[in-house]
Amino acid sequence: MRVGFIGIGTMGEPMAANLLRAGHQMMVVAHRNREPIERLLAAGATEARSAAELARKVEVLFTCLPNDAIVEQVVAGSEGVLTGAAEGLVIVDCSTISPGMSQRLAIKAREVGVELLDAPISGGKVGAEAGTLAIMVGGSQLTYERALPALQAVGKSITYVGANGSALAVKLGNNLVVAAMLVAISEALALAKASGVDTAVAQSIMANATARSFVLNDRVPPTILAGNTAPSFKLELHRKDLGLALEHGMALGVPMFATAHVHQLYTQALGLGKGALDTTAISQLYEDALGLSLAAGGALE
Repeated sequence: MRVGFIGIGTMGEPMAANLLRAGHQMMVVAHRNREPIERLLAAGATEARSAAELARKVEVLFTCLPNDAIVEQVVAGSEGVLTGAAEGLVIVDCSTISPGMSQRLAIKAREVGVELLDAPISGGKVGAEAGTLAIMVGGSQLTYERALPALQAVGKSITYVGANGSALAVKLGNNLVVAAMLVAISEALALAKASGVDTAVAQSIMANATARSFVLNDRVPPTILAGNTAPSFKLELHRKDLGLALEHGMALGVPMFATAHVHQLYTQALGLGKGALDTTAISQLYEDALGLSLAAGGALE
């Protein structure tokens, strides 16, 4: 397929590379960060000068962007995708944005003969590189089936959810669970550390007990236990997703007790300058309060 990609960042670059490896013709749009673009061009991709030009030349166009405002500008702005899109184009938006925004953009797209799918992704940089992302898809089922060959190049667990916005509702739910788990795990490790227990021992026990989970078993050892805050998923982006979940829940009249509290903790961490760190750096709130490191066997410097 002729595939375009806008948003060649931490997730976008490996996703675009996997599309190339799967045999799809890849076109990317000029980007302020030239290094990933140049790597993709060296691998066989071509480059468009604008989003509008890109939209004229591809069948499926992936977007993977940070927030509502940027997605709206790229898709529906004065020089955006919809100004140049050929009729029949499928936009696969992998960004985590508000369900309402995605639904509004889908309506605008249909007015010019374009279909938009909300297709948020989960699995982090590791999953993007391995092509094993979990992808939830909302929109027309026929459009989903058209885009499926491209989706299969970047994801392993691909699930059609329902109408536009429905996949984003599930993704926001996933991310609020992960954030709440990280807070709970940090609290449990802080309790262990204050009790004189090595956090590596505490984590190992819980990882083999009823608290076991992907977050505890796979995310915590190379991050919190290693004192590693290099961003795989930035704390500021996770806070953004918690805010979107809160807004969506309130609009639907859903009680968001836990999400509201966790969002406040992430807001505090952001205010303390931790936004560009990995989301697991939420554990530093406990480290700062205790004056102790939660790294395995370490002490706070």
